[in-house]
This record gives sequence, structure tokens and C-alpha cells, in this order.
Amino acid sequence: MHIFLFGGTTEGRKIAEHIAEENRKREIEGRKDFLETEIFVTTDYGAGLLPKEKHITVNVGRLNAEEMDERFGTAKRAYRYPIRPKVGTDNNEQIVINEFSIEGVMREIPEDKADGILVIDATHPYAAVATENINKACKASGVRCIRINRPNADSGTESSDFLYFENIKNAVRWLNSTFKNFPEKRKHIFITTGSKEIQEYTSIPDYEEYCYVRALPTFEVIDKCMKLGFRRDRLILMQGPFDVDMNLAQLRYASAGYIVTKDSGKIGGFSEKCDAAIELGVKVLVIGRPKDFD
Repeated sequence: MHIFLFGGTTEGRKIAEHIAEENRKREIEGRKDFLETEIFVTTDYGAGLLPKEKHITVNVGRLNAEEMDERFGTAKRAYRYPIRPKVGTDNNEQIVINEFSIEGVMREIPEDKADGILVIDATHPYAAVATENINKACKASGVRCIRINRPNADSGTESSDFLYFENIKNAVRWLNSTFKNFPEKRKHIFITTGSKEIQEYTSIPDYEEYCYVRALPTFEVIDKCMKLGFRRDRLILMQGPFDVDMNLAQLRYASAGYIVTKDSGKIGGFSEKCDAAIELGVKVLVIGRPKDFD
């Protein structure tokens, strides 16, 4: 069995740890049918959190659909067993797991070596481009794919203190309008949407003063934020997810009036962010998830 695992997420790490443990058990039992696994993450930081095991290879960087297709095809050609579909399915069967569990994932990893290649998409729910590329490559290569679909969090957000936006650009547009038209509503903004689109916030008036950024503790993140003009004392570089108390402490540190967040689901700490914001009367700007791909 050759597994391609995409994602430096919590789900991805748990799957990788389980695969490593399974391989160790098989080695003790004297078995040779190891789960040969290639893991793809986007940062060295994410790679450093993954288990070290001789049947696991970790790759850092982004692949487009064509590069993925080439890797899947190479693995199929190198595999000494014929690749054939399970009865009643196509080779590129797509399986979506909405309620993540290790048991649920492992049930979809066949014992029959003839199934050969399996792709697991455990990328972040907002990694729309990665999921689209994985979907295209699996269809082109004719390989099975399991997609871990992190459920939305039940945060009890039926409140006027919650605003929902299609993307970060629209949330920033709302903040711009508020800051320009209602000076009395200028308050510190606690940003938890990651560093990928952090440049969008630089259009906010006096963003250097008002924006606090919480993101991963990597050299790339701090370099990007500093080059964009964010103040060093406005950067909170930590690995989440965080409990309610930690969110409370950080929101108080920032004297935040707004928090911008993605619905990263229960496993991503979304509810804890919301609970802390509600307790402190902080307005929550939620960025909606990308639409699924067919």
C-alpha cells in the first residue's frame, strides 16, 4: 500500500502518527506489507511536527495538479501489483469523511494490496486550491481519494456580534468602511486568519497601530509581517489551537474590539475563540469556507 497524505493539519498529524504506529506493529510481527507513506506539508514547521518513521517520507512545498498527477502515476507504474478497482466502483472513487476519526480513516485503507495507491486529503478546510488540485489529480490518475471534511463548529453564533463574510477582502472592506465613517468605532483588530493573505489588512487606516496578528511561529511569517509593516509588539506567534483562557488572555492583551477568524471547526479551536470573544464583548468577523469542488 502506497499512501499520499496531504495536510499539516491536526487531522493530518493524527493520521501520520497512527500510520507510523501501525508500521511499527507490523515490523514487530514480521510483516512486510508496510504502509509506505508520502506526506506533503507547506512549511518546515509543519514537517517538524510529524513522526519520524522509515516508511514515511515528508515533503515540504506546494504541488499543482499536474505535479500531483505525475507522482501518483509514477507510484502506480512502480507498484508491482496490478491496480484494479474494487467491485462496483471506479479507480478514482472519492470518499468524504465528515466526522473525523482514526478508525473511520483506517476502515477505508484496504488490506488488499491490489488496491495499491490511496490519496488522503487532510488539508485545512480553507485550503481550496490544494483540495481542487488533489481532486483533479486523483481523477486524472484514477486513484482512490479520502477527503477529511472538517465539520463546521456549533458555536451558538446567532448574535448581532457576529458578522459573516465570503472572504478576507470583504471583511477588510467592512473594517475600512467602519474605520473611515465611524472614527469612534476604531478598535484594535485581533487577526487569526493566518499569514497567507495578511497583506489585505494593510489597507486598513493606521493598521500598524490597530492590527494584532496571531499566526504560526515561523521565520517566514515574521519576515512577511515585518516587511508589510506590522509592528513586532503586535505579533503573537504561537501554535494553536487555543483554549478559552488563552484566547481571553490574548484578546485582553490586544484590547481587541474585533476578531477576524475562519470557521476552523471544533478541532481548530473555533468555538473557544467565539466563547472568549462573547465573554469580552468582542465583535466576531467570520470568513466563510470555500465552496466544495465537484
